[in-house]
Amino acid sequence: MTSQLVDPQLYLDPHSVLREMRTTCPVYFDDHLESWVVTRYDDVVACLKDPRMYVVEECKRVDALPQARQAELAPLRRIFTEWGGRSVASDHDVFLRVVKKYFTPRRMAGRVGTIQRLMDGLLEAALGHGGPVDVVNELAHPLAMSVVCDLLGAPPSRPEIDRLLRASNAISGLLEMGEVEQLQRSQEGMLDVVDYLRPHIAAARAGRGSGLLSVLTGPDAERLDYDDDQIAAQGIMFVVVGYHTTANLLANGLQLLFDHPGQRRAIVECGFANLPNAFDEMMRFHGPVSTIRRVALSDVVLRGERITAGDTVVLALLAANRDEAVFDRPDEFLVDRPNANRQVGFTVGPYSCMGQALARLEGQVFFTTLLSRFPHMAPADPQPDWTVFRPLGRELRTQRVLLDGRR
Repeated sequence: MTSQLVDPQLYLDPHSVLREMRTTCPVYFDDHLESWVVTRYDDVVACLKDPRMYVVEECKRVDALPQARQAELAPLRRIFTEWGGRSVASDHDVFLRVVKKYFTPRRMAGRVGTIQRLMDGLLEAALGHGGPVDVVNELAHPLAMSVVCDLLGAPPSRPEIDRLLRASNAISGLLEMGEVEQLQRSQEGMLDVVDYLRPHIAAARAGRGSGLLSVLTGPDAERLDYDDDQIAAQGIMFVVVGYHTTANLLANGLQLLFDHPGQRRAIVECGFANLPNAFDEMMRFHGPVSTIRRVALSDVVLRGERITAGDTVVLALLAANRDEAVFDRPDEFLVDRPNANRQVGFTVGPYSCMGQALARLEGQVFFTTLLSRFPHMAPADPQPDWTVFRPLGRELRTQRVLLDGRR
């Protein structure tokens, strides 16, 4: 099994192996990943809530490098540990008290018009060139990036969107258990986003800004007392986490509807009333985040296995979301699944996804627009264009769609 977990071909369809792991070795140390892998729903949820499981695991790779390399990557380490104040639990609590009230479903609902305008503009541009539309690169990714930048109060032009997409994709290497070269590219991407955000942060400090940057520079954030570099770090967090996961969820979800036409019809025929539940089922069946990592602060015994302080723990969200003990017929995609909302794609606990209401709103606009305006749309290519990444992840590189359904 050890060799299987690092086989890129497994990432295309890992569920038979993960099913076996849930049954025979639900807490398993993988020598190649140098990590514990946790696959059962209840165990994943328990670890997400356990204060002994430290959230900033990714810096282990930086800290293990020679001193000269660590010095080169110091900006990356600093920026990453400052995301949401998460390296210190009390700092994270203050961050949540300041920021979370701006992410309630009621506040997010006020952004539906902006999201629809952005979606319509991207669709108009995509339709202008004729032929198949690449939903990944022409709709899902630029939409998600535009929405999060607008939320920050740093709305980008189209060339700036492309720049931020390149930078964010480089930064995501930090989240992949990547090699040193990936860490270097990740740092370069972070510094590029910092350069983009600096004039917007300056405008917010001068009272000319809007969005979250104004919140982070305004009176509500006095308890945070962030300098410009710390505000830029929060901006990077929102750009990377808020954009990348949502964009992949939109593309993955559309692919699921192509793969399951009966479920697609079920959404349309009920007038999209079950779309919120379908969104949860998309997260459960193929969410954008396959695994997340923690590092044990002290020894933890789980299922009879001793996880030693300092060990990395990979929480397999994709395995938890197919756990037979929680979900009936877990390998079926069912948009009316009664307990789809128990999916852990947004995680749970103190570090759960703060922006899930915004992601749901983007999904509502994205799927309603495409399914209602283009009822006959179909994939232009016979097979999805997946790319894979460690550990156990896959995402669509392109997604060419014939909006009129005609080949």
